[in-house]
Amino acid sequence: MANVSESQPIWEEYVEPILERYVNNVVQRVSTIPLGVAVAVVLGSGLLLKLLHWFLLPKPIPGIPYIEASARSILGDIPAMVEHIKATDGTFVTYLRSVMDRLNSPVVQVFMFPFGKPLVLLGDFAEAQDMLIRREQEFERSATLGDLLIGILPSHHVHLPTNQQWKAQRLLVRDLMTPSFLHNVAGPVLYNTASDLIELWRAKARIADGRPFDAHEDIYHFALDAMSGFTFGHGFDYSTVKPTSDAIHALDAAAQKALKSGAKERPISFPHGKLPDVMWAFIELTELVAYLLGNPFPHLTWAYVLRKPASRKAYKIKEKYIRGELKSAVKRVSESNGEKPTSAVDYIISREKSLSEKAGRKPDYFSRVIVDEVFGIVYTGHETTSTMLSWAVKFLADNPKAQSTLREALYSQFADARAAGRPPTVEEITSKQVPWLEATIEESLRCSATAPTIDRMALVDTQILGYRIPKGTVVSQPCSGPSITAPAFEIDEALRSPTSLVARRQGVVPPNWNREGISLWNPERWLVKHADGQLEFNPKAGPQVAFGLGTRGCYGKRLTYVESRILLTLLVWNFELLQCAPEISRYTAKMTTANAPRDCFIHLRELGNTS
Repeated sequence: MANVSESQPIWEEYVEPILERYVNNVVQRVSTIPLGVAVAVVLGSGLLLKLLHWFLLPKPIPGIPYIEASARSILGDIPAMVEHIKATDGTFVTYLRSVMDRLNSPVVQVFMFPFGKPLVLLGDFAEAQDMLIRREQEFERSATLGDLLIGILPSHHVHLPTNQQWKAQRLLVRDLMTPSFLHNVAGPVLYNTASDLIELWRAKARIADGRPFDAHEDIYHFALDAMSGFTFGHGFDYSTVKPTSDAIHALDAAAQKALKSGAKERPISFPHGKLPDVMWAFIELTELVAYLLGNPFPHLTWAYVLRKPASRKAYKIKEKYIRGELKSAVKRVSESNGEKPTSAVDYIISREKSLSEKAGRKPDYFSRVIVDEVFGIVYTGHETTSTMLSWAVKFLADNPKAQSTLREALYSQFADARAAGRPPTVEEITSKQVPWLEATIEESLRCSATAPTIDRMALVDTQILGYRIPKGTVVSQPCSGPSITAPAFEIDEALRSPTSLVARRQGVVPPNWNREGISLWNPERWLVKHADGQLEFNPKAGPQVAFGLGTRGCYGKRLTYVESRILLTLLVWNFELLQCAPEISRYTAKMTTANAPRDCFIHLRELGNTS
């Protein structure tokens, strides 16, 4: 990310010099004060400093467990979190889980925001489901995600509380996730983009000749191309995958030989093509969000970051391109004879036209809201999906038996394609359910915990599992850990909320996973085998919150599933994913805007398509 990583932190660049000048000024003034007065001032200042220190200390919520040492530090849990990350190669999320483990409690509090309120962690799926679905009058989506995105999506619906304004704004994108739009409009675009990635990897695998290479950036670029094509339509001519493909195909024999000069187990570093300006801008702005992650002063930091030359350039390119596409969409919609939209931007313009006519107002096709809703599709649609798929290729490579079973299931379900020596078509993939494929996707979502946490803010004074939750408190459910990827806590049922108890009695709450093997990737946990030997995918087999739940759950959930089905089908159909050496196949994560794998290398063996 250009320039951003080289900048000095705001504290060092602005705040410290101001404090230093202030202290020097105070010292100079004190030197002119008579001794007796000075002593009194010093004593009074000492008391004032003690009071200030006490005022700045975290204020724990009574009754909720916390780490006592963190409550005695102005920085709260931050020093302990930094030490945890250094010692374990962990992340913010693994630290949160470690606190629950250390305190042995499904409800704990941490102090992550200097001078702010405690963050309450909830490590129980049943109560999290209850909070997200059945207690929406008590809990609202917190501002955490909105603050993270305020710099690039200032008027997106993510910032709004769940009120009439939010519902009205969501009408602009309401039908983009219907099965018909996903299969007929998104499907072909996603399939073509996935095919581009498969061909890129085919070329890389042939050059690599049994050597591994990095996959995460290619998957990231695939997802960005897919979401951009879905958003702007079949006429979208820009790509991030194709420039790299062109660079690979341009390598002569000498260059290819040089790439393979290292040890067989050493990953090959392939060249990259030059990105089109608009795709560079999309990536640049996305990476800015990662720069803001965990920052206690997001609004101030955004104001600083967006003034950097690269950020200003990217923002300007993005704005110009989207507004140009909106202008073209207005023309297409006005000239159409009732044809259905063939892109997200055409649909949004058509929707604004319809809504304005119904409300008796002039349409505002170029409003800040519409620009941000359009870019929101691109941003939210590619970041988390690419991260989950990066984890999925690791899981498949390290579990060859499951990978082989998935491949055989695909061959069986798409027998016509297998017999014809071709990959399944997009129509075949989107019209049939392959239980093993669905289970592979669901298990990858569970184990990857792509979205680190699901947050809600208490609208009223309330309780969770007997603990008092004051109004305004943010409650965070980690998407991994107890009851999801680790054994659930033993909880007294009498402590659960009335709505949670009713839901459990009615069988609405999925059962807890078996404690044995809960941390392992195993797609079979999502499958039910009937007496006739047929397998059925059960999406409610156990706890999983990758997309959140309730009214404010992930809007693009269905799109992620379609994209994942297409890419994984084509990938497993065309290649065998072989295991990489342990030193380049770690399962530690890095925090971007999602929980991404630190290592994502692939070792491919090309397969034939014929029977």
